[in-house]
Amino acid sequence: MPIEVKIKNLSFLVPESNDPCEVWVAYFNSLKKSVGITNARMLWMLTWKSNGASTCTTNGDFNTWLKKNSIDVSSAATRAIADVTEIGSNFMGMSKNLSKVASVAIPATLLLILASIGVILWNTSKKVDVADIAMLTPVGRSISLGTNVVSK
Repeated sequence: MPIEVKIKNLSFLVPESNDPCEVWVAYFNSLKKSVGITNARMLWMLTWKSNGASTCTTNGDFNTWLKKNSIDVSSAATRAIADVTEIGSNFMGMSKNLSKVASVAIPATLLLILASIGVILWNTSKKVDVADIAMLTPVGRSISLGTNVVSK
């Protein structure tokens, strides 16, 4: 909720940090009418530094308005947030094309892996004899050990 301040018969609604971006724009416009654009920028920036609404710096329309009025309020963090938002929208557009590629590439890769496993199992199964299969069970191992001991 903006706070009303009176200075020499002039009344200003000074925005708070939780006020919408439109209130900040209206505050600047009222300052500009009363004290001129140069002083308005200075007063607006002083107010912004103490009460600034950081959510406004991620608003595209507000950033356009700032550039139009030659006001730079963004810090490195808010610029990064705005850049990430833009990158995210670009990535989402790019992902439409990637999803078409992925819809073919992923199943093809999985099919290739399964085929490779099948070939490996097929080749090893040709070389297996009954003694190898018997070694997979405890009884088969004990018989194999017993026959090795007896044969020595």
